[in-house]
Amino acid sequence: MTETPERTDDPKEVEARVRPRRWFAWVWVVPISAAGIVIWLAWRSLADRGPEITIAFKVAEGLQAGQTKVQHRNADVGTVESMELTPDMSRVIVHARMTRLATPYLNDEARFYIVAPRVGVGGISGLSTIVSGSYIEMYPGKHGQPRRHFIALDEPPILPPDTPGRSYALRAPDLGSLTRGSPISYHGVSIGEVVDYTLERDGNHVTVTAFIRSPHENLVHPETRFWNAGGVDVSVGAQGVRVRANSWQQLLSGGIEFETPNAALAGPPSPAGATFQLYDNKRRAKSTPHGPELAYVADFPGNLRGVEAGTAVELQGNEVGEVKEAHLKYDERRHTLVTRVRFSVDPEQVQILDMPRPAGADARAVASEWLEKLVAQGLRAQVAALSFLTGQKLITLDMAPNAPAAHIEHVGKDAEFPTVASGDLAEILQSLRGVLKNLDRATSGPQLGHALQSLDATLTHLDKITGEVEPDIKSLVKSLRDTADAATGTLTAVQAMMGGSSNTPADTDLPKLMRELTDAARSVRVLADYLDRHPESLLRGRQGVKQ
Repeated sequence: MTETPERTDDPKEVEARVRPRRWFAWVWVVPISAAGIVIWLAWRSLADRGPEITIAFKVAEGLQAGQTKVQHRNADVGTVESMELTPDMSRVIVHARMTRLATPYLNDEARFYIVAPRVGVGGISGLSTIVSGSYIEMYPGKHGQPRRHFIALDEPPILPPDTPGRSYALRAPDLGSLTRGSPISYHGVSIGEVVDYTLERDGNHVTVTAFIRSPHENLVHPETRFWNAGGVDVSVGAQGVRVRANSWQQLLSGGIEFETPNAALAGPPSPAGATFQLYDNKRRAKSTPHGPELAYVADFPGNLRGVEAGTAVELQGNEVGEVKEAHLKYDERRHTLVTRVRFSVDPEQVQILDMPRPAGADARAVASEWLEKLVAQGLRAQVAALSFLTGQKLITLDMAPNAPAAHIEHVGKDAEFPTVASGDLAEILQSLRGVLKNLDRATSGPQLGHALQSLDATLTHLDKITGEVEPDIKSLVKSLRDTADAATGTLTAVQAMMGGSSNTPADTDLPKLMRELTDAARSVRVLADYLDRHPESLLRGRQGVKQ
């Protein structure tokens, strides 16, 4: 307790009042608070601070030091601090400070790429960056050795690396219309994409990496067939021209389809990384045999334009094989040129009911034996027109009636299949064309002109003679008619006389004479009438003249 000094009137005895100083001043609250916040933020920044990494880009599209973020699933995991060019100026090195949370995922499997507005086969992506600016997307690595230097992807991946599914390798002679992102369909349903493609070292093939999303990878088996289904599928066959348009995405970027036999779905699926053949179209994929084929050769005379490698071979209208090659050959026995066609037959496609087949026998040996028997019964190879519009043809194996005896001859390594001349409309038109050519040659020669001139002169001469004898013919006709009338009158008088006389012998020849006179009179009248209608018959005769 503070004591108060006594008051005195003496000014010399006046003392100052002393108050004790307070230990805390409120004026320091604001700077102390600010300092605390700064210290807390610094500590938090240091606590969240992760390692610095470098990322090499071909082009630093839209990146800015101090502003561009490194994100994963739209969450910030780092910031770009600086950028610089490599000494050879081929790449841009970006220095980014990552957060501590991202540190465990900076390993060999981590991937980086720039997100910017892009227009691709799947649509437009990265539209949000128009307002916020480009950023770096990070795909964290789940496993691998820690790493601090990375090379960015030149393009965004088609699918996230953690997408469940399997990748397969498809080999093709060329890429066609395929590109990254082309859809892969099964029965019309998109279940995968083309993620990459590379040209093989030999330069003769392209390897396409196809990714099938889970759980559809179970549809891929060793018996699966893949084919290129991009663009518009146009096929020409005996039924005409067929056009099938695929989806708009396949029209723009191409596409792949595949199919697996139902019997194969019960077996184990193919492992990841399995290699398959990529066929040009669906027909080629289905017609290619699964096992060894039967090989034959056949010699055909005439022009075989339209028969080439890939031409179908049919057995009684069912496709069983294809032509491998066709080239000219000189026939020494006939001294003519023929076309030798090499074709194959798939034993699995030769399915004939009620034909004996030993249990467990090899399909190739059984099919060869069947064809041997059918050839002995008249089976022959011939060329038929597939389409008159395009000129395409095919090789048909049909039963030829009244065919001479033949069999499949094995000459060296070749099995020669017997042939017969084609009997289709094309051959008939060819024969008709030859006949018309001969007629044209005959009618265009000088002999026909001379014959026509001679015939015209003869008809003119006959017409002149007919005009000269026509007056005499009229008098002759009148005389014949008078004679016929006189004969008729005489016969009438004789009949009256005979009818009125009762003493006429019954066995006389008079009745017979009367009948003959009657016939003569009738003939004379008929002759007169005919000459009256056709006076020219006196010169030309009666042949060819219709009454």
